[in-house]
Amino acid sequence: MESITLKGRGASKGAVEGEALVIHDTIAFLSDISITEGIITCPQSKFKGQSVSDKILIFPTGKGSTADPYGFYMLKKAGKAPKAVINVDANPTTVAGAIVSQTPMVYKLDKNPFDIIETGDHVLVDGNKGIVVVTKRET
Repeated sequence: MESITLKGRGASKGAVEGEALVIHDTIAFLSDISITEGIITCPQSKFKGQSVSDKILIFPTGKGSTADPYGFYMLKKAGKAPKAVINVDANPTTVAGAIVSQTPMVYKLDKNPFDIIETGDHVLVDGNKGIVVVTKRET
């Protein structure tokens, strides 16, 4: 299987691997995701109904207020948080939520993750080194 290594900046420490969920919307953890179920609830999103739980969540950037880290933390406490987060640009509230939740996060990769990663790919996120290793799913 083909593996691609992307280099970026680590925002939250830790290393995990899992299945990618690629979302093309900005996300607010407190208002766009059910903090008890881990399901995207944003009515205007075409990804409504998708679960972020135990996924490597890839989205452009976060949005939301200073309460957004609380939403991320509550997802983690409920056991419904993503395993890791990859962003094009890091929003400070998403970074704070990842750190508080001890969820690895990488951003500002040397290649656009939307050009490389597809939902279902196997992804390793290493927030310690700021790298992402993508293994393409078999088609």
